[in-house]
Formats: sequence, structure tokens, C-alpha cells
Amino acid sequence: MIKVMLVEDQRLFREGVNAIINTVDDIEVVGMVEDGRSALQMLNRTSPDVVLMDIHMPALDGINATVKIKEQYPNVKVVMLTTTSDEELVIRGINVGADGFLLKNLYADNLVESIRNAARGQAVLSGEIAQILVDKIRELTMDKKQILGRRLENYGYHLTNRELDIAYQLMNGHSNKSIAKKLYLGEGTVKNYISEIYDKLQTYNRNQTTTFLTDVMKNSFRKSI
Repeated sequence: MIKVMLVEDQRLFREGVNAIINTVDDIEVVGMVEDGRSALQMLNRTSPDVVLMDIHMPALDGINATVKIKEQYPNVKVVMLTTTSDEELVIRGINVGADGFLLKNLYADNLVESIRNAARGQAVLSGEIAQILVDKIRELTMDKKQILGRRLENYGYHLTNRELDIAYQLMNGHSNKSIAKKLYLGEGTVKNYISEIYDKLQTYNRNQTTTFLTDVMKNSFRKSI
């Protein structure tokens, strides 16, 4: 029998998951709590195999609770639950030892099978979460100019290869003369390319463009700005 603890501050969702698990014979819920602090207090009494852990909770959130659980009970599997596929939270959760990441909109059958797989020691990931990790791995194999180009594409900005070469040099603070020397172009040609970059990125000067590209590179740019 697989023993599961539910750590979730939304009562309706918590009770819904409990009802789903009660329909199968090989999994049982041994505890339900509203925050990470309560989960830590209950762990020793219930000895769960798998903890389903919400990320956003009062008192002690899912990320910090996972850190403490893995320190004290390294064999307990922690599967994090989230409503959105936020890259930063996913990476943080995996880094602190989470054994899986599931979006809350998954089907009941998928939830049950994920619990079983986590108990077997397998990593469990919703499709959107898996895509985030795949994209991150791809980025690690790219050089920084390729990463900039990919992120610009993600935000809907399409630069040619040569424009991307120059945009990357702009982002790193190089002058037109320096860019021309590095790329074996005339300074007039570089100036023309920069004008095209301004037009495509809807920026108006060098400082604004540099700030824009830096924010995109850091994934901190938001299209609503």
C-alpha cells in the first residue's frame, strides 16, 4: 500500500484529490494538512511514501517545506503541485530535491499513475513542465547569442542572423566601431543594421535597446511593458 500525504491549502482541491485516491485499492491518504509547517509536524507520525505538495501556501511554502523534508526524510518522495508552469519555480523545486512536478489540471487517472510512479522512484512531470526542462537543457548547449535569439523569438521578435550578431554586441556594450571590427563590416553598415534592430524591437536609442536585450536575456522582460 502506498501511503500519501496531501499538503494543500485549498480545501476543495485537497478533498477532491482525497476522493480520487479513495477510488483505488493500492494507495491510501494518511494525512491532509494546509501548509508545509503542519506537514513537517505530521510526517513522523504518518510516515508517507509520497507527499503531494502545493507550492503556494501560508506559514511554510512548498519549496521551503521540500527542503526541510528532504533534509529529515530523504527517502520520502515529494511531488509538487502547481497551477502554472512557472520556469523559475520549476527549476527551484527540482534543485531542492522535488521528485516530480504536476499541474493541477491533470486527469484523475494521470494523478493516480503519477503517485505510483513516484513511489517506485521515477520522476513524474506534467507535459508542460517536461517542456520547460527540455528547453532549459537545450539552452545549456547553446552559446549566449543563440540563447538571446531563442528568447527574442519566444517574445515574438524576429532578427536575422546578422542582426542578432549585432544585437548581441550591442547588449554587451560595444561601440559601432568595435562591432564593425569584430564582424568585419563597415561602420555605416553596422549603423544601418542597428536602425533595423531599433525598428524591429520598437526601441528608440542605444540605451533603451541594451536594457531591453538584457531583460530578455534574463527572462525578466514582459510583453505588457
